[in-house]
Amino acid sequence: MRVEWQPALVLHKRAYRETSLQLELLTRDYGIVCLVAKGVSGSKKHILRAQLQPLQHIKVSFLLKSEMGTLTQSEPMPPPLLFRGERLMAGLYLNELVLKLCPRHDADNELYELLKQARADLASEMDLAWLVRRFERDLIQHLGYITPWAFTASGAALQPELYYRLHDELGLMPGRAGDPGVISGADVIAFTADNMPSREALQRLRLHLHAVISQHIGRSLPRSWQMISELSRPALPASVRPPEETPPDLAG
Repeated sequence: MRVEWQPALVLHKRAYRETSLQLELLTRDYGIVCLVAKGVSGSKKHILRAQLQPLQHIKVSFLLKSEMGTLTQSEPMPPPLLFRGERLMAGLYLNELVLKLCPRHDADNELYELLKQARADLASEMDLAWLVRRFERDLIQHLGYITPWAFTASGAALQPELYYRLHDELGLMPGRAGDPGVISGADVIAFTADNMPSREALQRLRLHLHAVISQHIGRSLPRSWQMISELSRPALPASVRPPEETPPDLAG
């Protein structure tokens, strides 16, 4: 199958043989595809290699004969975005979630648009912990891995003044203020309505969302979880931070 000028987001790349790259791309109309970009390691190919870095938005032509195809052409799609530090790590984490949770060669325009919007959000000033929680929520809801949060496990409507426990399989269950791990109804309602909840709620939502993700990934947890810290926890000011402590990198 030959595909011409398909919009795609670069999820991952690795060296392949001596002069080539193996790419994982999320395409708009063909889902996740694995392609070999041949002969891109030469000194004159640095512009092409820059296009094929993770988090870049490109359009590609490729030939797909089996599980692994061949890249024939690529061009960057504007605007070019450059990520560093925590925002780069966050983007790599989102890419890894897509690779580990989503099937290959399964056309999914909604997934493509979801990740494209997250990439744009990474380039904005959106709070990073909130950005990551939103993407985790939307991805696992899109895949059908999470119970609805508009009501409790028994079907009762949420009350902003009440508190709830987050059960990984059943959903929301009644709780009491002060119980370990509970979250207020007001924060759940805000999260469901796509409004940023409290910092404490983001931390508890992180634990719940990661538990749900872990159930479907199994032992093969995202490697980025081992490389990043908790963004939901505020960093200490430099004046009071112990010398050996470094600021948290990411809400992974």
